[in-house]
Formats: sequence, structure tokens, C-alpha cells
Amino acid sequence: MKASLLLSLILAVPALAAPAPVRISGGKKAEDKLRRFVEQDVRLKARLEEAARREEAYLAEARESDLRDAVSDAHHGDSLLTGLEKSVGDKRKDILSSLPGMKAAPVPACRDIVACPTPELALDVPDASQLSDSVRRLVRPWMVLQQARGSRVELTPVDGPGDAALAVKLDDLEAQPLIINVSPRLLGGFKVWFERPLFLAALYGREREAVLRPSR
Repeated sequence: MKASLLLSLILAVPALAAPAPVRISGGKKAEDKLRRFVEQDVRLKARLEEAARREEAYLAEARESDLRDAVSDAHHGDSLLTGLEKSVGDKRKDILSSLPGMKAAPVPACRDIVACPTPELALDVPDASQLSDSVRRLVRPWMVLQQARGSRVELTPVDGPGDAALAVKLDDLEAQPLIINVSPRLLGGFKVWFERPLFLAALYGREREAVLRPSR
């Protein structure tokens, strides 16, 4: 009997220890709640910091590899790579943003479902300091969609190896959680992206249309 009770307690510990997802529904404070979660959640911060460490490792490896010649040929001679190696902070951010595909896009005004015709599904991020804002940008359209549907999103950091950093569950929709990945690039910067982009684009368009149809 005692052994059975002890086994039950042991099996219950992981379930009790697992953090509950953060749920965000409608209301004026939704954006503040999203910001606090992305900036303060210990598990998500650890995932972003781990991605930043991998980026630094890639850069260190690139300095000692044949990538020097490849970058020199493709971009402005040795000056670009030399500047990248020696720069830090804002100067390094400016150099990275000059690379093809790395210039930050204007921040969209995605504050309601009418102003959000399509969700952003991938972002090129030049610097680790911008990762939190980038995650928020990817989550925001889905939060707005769920608000318009009278529902909510559930945010859960993803543990384990790989690039997956955050799971976004859409309540009241029969869809697997949306997975946000943070992938460091070999020459610096990051790609922050959703898995299954074509499926998600179609899902968002369909549900947005369903929300807006009664008002037309």
C-alpha cells in the first residue's frame, strides 16, 4: 500500500512541476501581458540566450574558416567581414543589417483584426537584443485573431535541443500549436520563424474572413 502511494506521488511530481501556459485573451492589457511574458519568462529567456550563444559560436568558427573568402567575394571585399569581426553593439547591428535579407522590415501596425490582413511568419533579425521584440511580432497577429474570435492564445516555452523556442496554442481551433523557432545564422543574426508557414497563412486567412464576414 505504502509503495503504491509513493509511486503515485513520484509520478505526480513532473505534472505538478510543469509550468502552466500563459493565457492571453482580449482586453486593453493583452499587449502588456504579452510583453511581460516574452521579456520575463525564465524558460523563454533561456531559449533566446542559448540561441545567442550559438550565434557567437558560429561567428567564432566563421573567423577561422573558408567563409572569410566567400563573404569577401560576395560583399565589399575583406572590409565587411573585418568590420563584422571587430564590431560590437550598434555598429555590429548596422553591418549585419546591410547584408541581403537582414534589413529589418517596418513594424506593422497590427492592433486589430482589420489592420492585420496577413500574419508575419518569418523575420530576419540582425541582433540578439531584438529577439524578444521579434517573437512578440510573430505572436501578435494570432493574439489579435483570437481576441476577435472571443478566444485566447496559450504560450508555452519549448524545452530541449533544436531551434524551437515557443509554442502558441489557439484555443477553440482544431490546430496543432504553432511553433516559433529561433535559428542563429552562420555569419551573425537570426531567423525567427514559424513552422508550417503555408498552412498557417491559409488558417489565418480563413479564420479572419470568418470573423469579418458578419460585419460586411
